[in-house]
Amino acid sequence: MTYSIDENRFHSLDAVRACALLGGILLHAIMNYMPGYREYNWPWSDNSTNAGLGILYFVIHLFRMSSFFLIAGFFARLLHQRLGTKGLIKNRLRRIGLPLIAFYFVVMPLGFLSFIWVTQKLGTSGTGGTAKMELPPVIGPFVPWGHLWFLYLLLVIYVLVLAARATVVSFDSEGTLRSTVSRLLDSAFRLRIAPLLLGAPIALSLYLSPWWVQWQGIPSPIIGLVPNFPGLLAYGAAFLVGWFLHREQENLRVLALDWHLYAVGAVAGTAVALYVIGIKPTLGIVELNNVDRAVYAGAYLFAQWCVMFAVIGLAVRYLRVASGRWRYLADASYWMYLMHAPIIFLLQTWMLHWPLHWSVKLSMILAITSVLLLTSYHYLVRTTFMGVFLSGRKYPRLSGN
Repeated sequence: MTYSIDENRFHSLDAVRACALLGGILLHAIMNYMPGYREYNWPWSDNSTNAGLGILYFVIHLFRMSSFFLIAGFFARLLHQRLGTKGLIKNRLRRIGLPLIAFYFVVMPLGFLSFIWVTQKLGTSGTGGTAKMELPPVIGPFVPWGHLWFLYLLLVIYVLVLAARATVVSFDSEGTLRSTVSRLLDSAFRLRIAPLLLGAPIALSLYLSPWWVQWQGIPSPIIGLVPNFPGLLAYGAAFLVGWFLHREQENLRVLALDWHLYAVGAVAGTAVALYVIGIKPTLGIVELNNVDRAVYAGAYLFAQWCVMFAVIGLAVRYLRVASGRWRYLADASYWMYLMHAPIIFLLQTWMLHWPLHWSVKLSMILAITSVLLLTSYHYLVRTTFMGVFLSGRKYPRLSGN
């Protein structure tokens, strides 16, 4: 059985990218209803919590941003093939660099406003927690990126990948080295050992990082101009795998055939990781002996690559045909993710002391956030200059799109 790939638009990968970004909205919405954060003075921690939400958070966090960077690498090479190096740089500066600057000065002040509001509601007592929240080490100036860190890291990775490519091309003009890497990755997919080979060096870097907050997985570089090494390695590796997947697109079909095997691997790896670390979310370092620390790091990275390949394979198999709804969500997801955080935090603050079950408040937050984001996208972005600013095009107001 074969699976056709649309050369004009990769609908399946658009769907994966949309799921990764929209999954982040769900992730941030459930954070204050998880047990374990209150003791670390997470200001939005609610009195009504549910342990199952912690597991959901763990699973979403496991794959969403790594999948996003893999898809980004795939489309980066596609753009490079169409536009060349200079064209790619100009395109990425317009679609990534300028939105980072523009939204930073809109989103961050709104987020800070929600923080001021929630601290006023809590008074001077905080949430009653005494434990210390751990963050990756900051190298260089203190720059808080918040949830926009992924845009900054993307720019860093673009620079590093294009510089590395230019260096390789300078002494390997025939493409021998690149072809060798492609063949090695192709063999790893066909032998089904790619999660082990790709996960091992990242797991080692995390194991050797004494500041690693294990339950949170890959440490996001949310602060500073120099990304932490494990985060750069993990997301950079995902980007490069996406780049080479575009070079060898037959591997998308291989993933479509093997998605169920990777799904089993993802479940097994996640189960082992949660067994070692526990299901209670934490913002601090968990004291583990060397063996448990190594097992957890290995299981987490194995599960991460497996779930990425399972999701991509599943999408290639079942979402390869154009769908108006998925196309719309794929187009809207960028705007929705950029703008969602302050809305969610403000709603969480507003509902903080409401005597309602967590499920009611979470449902209200997700419903209100979704309506606001989709409505604002449809009327303020999709058919206006903002559509061009974010995605390079705007849709006619009466086209039915």
